[in-house]
Amino acid sequence: MRNLAIYFAAWTLPLLLGYETLSAQGLKVPNPRAFGLDLPPGLVSHDLTGSVEVRDEQGEPAIGRIHVVIGSNMVVELPDGTLVTRGVTEARRSDVPFRGIDKKTLAKRMEAKFPGFRTRTSRHYVFVYNTSDEFAEATMRILESMIPGMLKHAKAQRIDVHEPDVPLVAIMFATESEYKQFAELPDGVVAFYDTLANHVVMYERPSDPPLKQDLYYKQAISTIAHEGAHQILHNIGVQQRLSRWPMWISEGIAEYYAPTEFGTRMKWKGAGDINDMRMFELESYIKGKDAEQADGEMVEQTVKAARLTSTGYASAWGLTHYLASQRRSDFNELMRQLSAIRPLEGSVNVTTGGVILSNKEDFSKHFGDDLSEVEKGMIAHLKSQQYNHPFAEFAHFAATVRIVSGGKAYGTANVFHAQDLASQWQTQQLRKLTPEQRAGAQMEIRLFPNRGAAERFASQWLRTVQ
Repeated sequence: MRNLAIYFAAWTLPLLLGYETLSAQGLKVPNPRAFGLDLPPGLVSHDLTGSVEVRDEQGEPAIGRIHVVIGSNMVVELPDGTLVTRGVTEARRSDVPFRGIDKKTLAKRMEAKFPGFRTRTSRHYVFVYNTSDEFAEATMRILESMIPGMLKHAKAQRIDVHEPDVPLVAIMFATESEYKQFAELPDGVVAFYDTLANHVVMYERPSDPPLKQDLYYKQAISTIAHEGAHQILHNIGVQQRLSRWPMWISEGIAEYYAPTEFGTRMKWKGAGDINDMRMFELESYIKGKDAEQADGEMVEQTVKAARLTSTGYASAWGLTHYLASQRRSDFNELMRQLSAIRPLEGSVNVTTGGVILSNKEDFSKHFGDDLSEVEKGMIAHLKSQQYNHPFAEFAHFAATVRIVSGGKAYGTANVFHAQDLASQWQTQQLRKLTPEQRAGAQMEIRLFPNRGAAERFASQWLRTVQ
């Protein structure tokens, strides 16, 4: 083996000598810190690849593979999947092929790192946990079953994918307090994917017991599947690690791959199945807006967003599901283009308004400039979908609006899980009326013990409104 610094100097000297000239010509050098790397900005190259001998996090020699070069530093993937930074003088070229660590060896390493935790291995995963067996088994079942389904779907999109070549790690804490000692995160984040460590991390029990335990677990399992989708996409070749996709598709595709089925045996439903949790969040929007009223504003806000709210995640899922289903050829072409984005490249140019204008330009290249037409199609598509309301057993509200016009009475009714959503829907219905109709409109909201009872009332009310 020869010292990589010698090879590096010979290979990159012309580029380094031209760095200032290129910068003066307007070359934009990405900031590695924006991608979670504690490195100064430098010229980025993806041309230097292959195996290198470096010291791992325990100080032992290991054969890693070059992920990306940044100035006089590089990001190296270790056999356990961790991305680490090393100076070029700390690495030596190697002819030994890169190989992922044995799962049993990694499990023992994780047991030493997390005393008192148990470990289990599956075909692709090492699970590290101190949770209940029920929670651990549900998580294991969901994450492991997602990989073959996501591989199959990506192959159908003609994306060059492969089996994960390093073990995937899922760390499960029993309590929220343990989880927060491990990683400082905002309240409400029940799981996350660490791109550098290549770990999915989660917790089972919140510090404050939720009012509706079933509701909490359904949301938590859905979030775990979402973060698992990120991890899998980064390890099968769909998204290159340290690349940055537009937020709407990065989160929308994770939601697209994350639908779970609840009950005694929680399981993954499949790629592209209806995401019941997100349909639930979009309920008011879907019911309260006619497709012909769509102005494209919601689609534009979602596409340009640098960050997403919970509702934004739902709209990103709705947009992704519509495009993947009804604009399949265009959508698959977008996914192939995104899969080619390399490390430290992608959607990072945030304006002062918290939006990325180039996202809209890229979106229009694939789906056209008329965002109102896209939104109309999305609304019609979502309204046609059947889904299992995740909280059907909880209290629901039936909202009615009765109108008298020309001596005839007619009306509309709908069902919601929250009173404020029912009120918003009634307000939207009033806006569709003439001033005369609005003045004589009669509105009512009734509470029922569950969704079924509220739907029966609404159906009966519609039959008798005249």
